[in-house]
Formats: sequence, structure tokens, C-alpha cells
Amino acid sequence: MKLEQLKLSHFRLYTTFDLHCHPHINIIVGDNAQGKTTILEAIHMLAITKSHKTPKDTEVIQTNAEFAKIHGLLSFENKPIELDVVLSKHGKKAKYNRIEAVRLSDYLGSLNIVMFAPEDLELVKGSPLERRRFMDLELGKLKKTYLLHLNNYRRILKERNEVLKGLQTSQKYNDTLLEILTEQLIHYGRKIVETRQAFIEDLNARVKTMYFKISGETLPSVMRYQPSVAKDYQEAYKKKQRLDIQFGTTHIGPHRDDFAILIEDLPFKNFASQGQIRTMVLAIKLSMVERVYQEKKVYPIVLLDDVFSELDRNRQLNLLTQLNKATQLFFTTTEVKTIPLEELRSYQIITISEGTIKGVNSDAKL
Repeated sequence: MKLEQLKLSHFRLYTTFDLHCHPHINIIVGDNAQGKTTILEAIHMLAITKSHKTPKDTEVIQTNAEFAKIHGLLSFENKPIELDVVLSKHGKKAKYNRIEAVRLSDYLGSLNIVMFAPEDLELVKGSPLERRRFMDLELGKLKKTYLLHLNNYRRILKERNEVLKGLQTSQKYNDTLLEILTEQLIHYGRKIVETRQAFIEDLNARVKTMYFKISGETLPSVMRYQPSVAKDYQEAYKKKQRLDIQFGTTHIGPHRDDFAILIEDLPFKNFASQGQIRTMVLAIKLSMVERVYQEKKVYPIVLLDDVFSELDRNRQLNLLTQLNKATQLFFTTTEVKTIPLEELRSYQIITISEGTIKGVNSDAKL
């Protein structure tokens, strides 16, 4: 699957934008704050319907504009596919070949991407929330059933917390309803944990190999899922019930789980350099490329934001050579001179200034 054309309307600083994409490598060049990352953000939203920069969809809409629109023309098995995501103050719509998706979850998977952005360093350095988001986003793209289980879990969790709060102050709810909701929560929670554990185990093996291929370093690191419930779910929830009622919230379950990145059983972030942390996150992201292909039989589009400025030439080359030749790549940089262009397969350079395409130069190796 390749993105052939990207068009934007009233999206951040782009009133209009029209880019014919290169099937292999697209290098987006420009000074800071000129709109490079916005192009990657738009592709991310075309795939996920969400920005990687902000949780508020309305922030991508130009000031004084009523809406923002992202249009993508894709080719898949020599057939054209049109994708549209339209955002307004009233919500958002996603269309596949001009037919609106009834639910956004039905639209997910239409375009597969893997993205690295500076914010992703929080995957190692940040809170458990960041790592849960990563698992839920990646598994939600890979498995429709996971997304269904997750949505059901979140709905029941909300209902259970309402009952817990009600039991604090009145007899509006009873223990029987709490037991029913707890059983339902356990049912979906188990499925989520089993899927996450298998995902992290698979990713762990891939990341070790990928880290070495990028850096040439062998680190005794490991990724390990850390559930908040060990085995006996019923007993665990029973022990926490009084505390749950006291605070009006559920203290255990997949919404409180984490996964650790360790080196000799100690937190990786406490001993790794900034370069090692960046390489670890890149290894995790690039490992997802092959995982997506394994699941979908289609290589995802890879988006790399501000990666190469922090890598030496060898690591740049190692990173680029790990991407399958069938993968379409978009990456941003402030300086093209630092990129080993002579080692790349066919590419085009897109120069951006003040939200405008100033030039598109191709190596013409197609």
C-alpha cells in the first residue's frame, strides 16, 4: 500500500496543500516551525483519525475556519483507494472511497502506519500511561477484536466506578450489581491482558535484534509485561473492594498495568544514555513494521520526525537499511546534507517554507 497523493484544507498553517508522494522515500526539508511535522501529523490522522501532537481535534483546524480536511489517494494492488478525514467543532467523519464509516473503529486499519516522533521517547522515560497508550494504539490497529474488548472494558469500568461512588453515599446501588459488573470486567480484562502479554513477548524478541542492527551494540535488555493482577482475578478484586468503594474507583485491572524496559532487571531509563534511549524507541518502532506485515500482509507507511539529526552516519545507514524496500517512508530533517543520499534507494526531496512547498526534487531512479 502506497500513499500517492496527500491534500489538506485548513489544516494548521496549510490553507491548501497538495503533494504527489514518492513511492519509496519522501524527505521533507525545512527550518523549524515551517510545517514539516504537520505533514506527518496529517498522514497520522488520515490513518488513526487522531493527532500524535494533541488530544484536541479542533486544534488542527485553522483559526476562523469551519473545518479541516485531509484527503489521501492510495494505491493497493493496483487499485485506487480514497480516504478522507474531516474535522469540525461538531466532531469528525472518516470516509473510505467516499462512503462515511458508521463508527470510527470501522475505519481504522484502512491505512497502516508506524510513526516515530520526539514525543515517543516518553515510551521509555514517561509514565505507565504512555506505555498503555502504545499497546492499545498498536494492538487496536492490528486486531479488531482487541479494540472491541478494550471498548467494552472501558464502558464497564466506567459503570463500575459509578456504582462504587454510589455505594459511598446511598443505597442507589447494591452489592449484586457490583458483583455482576466485576465479573464482566474480569471477562474482558483477561482477554486484554492475554493479548498484551503475547504482544510484548513477541516484540521483546524483535527489539533485541533490531537494537543491535541499528546501533551495533548488544544490550542485555528485556521488555516485560507487568499486570496489576497476578492470577486469581476474583480474589484480587475481592481484596480491593473496600478500598475501591472508599475512593470510588477501580484500583486494579488492565487500566493500571504497565510494561517494563529493563537492563539486567533494572529500569533501562536509569542507566541508558539519551542516544541509547532514542535507539531503543526506534528499535521498538521499527520492530512494529515487520509485526504489522506479519498481521496484515501489507507493509505500513513509516513516518520519522526529526530522527536523523541525533544519529551518526552509521546509525542513519543502519536505520534506513532495516526498512524493507517495499516500505514507503516519510521523514523530516532541517538539513539534507547530513543524510547519506548516495546510499538510498529512489527518493524525492520536498522543501517546505512557511507552510508552502517551495520545491520537489527527485533523484529520478524510479
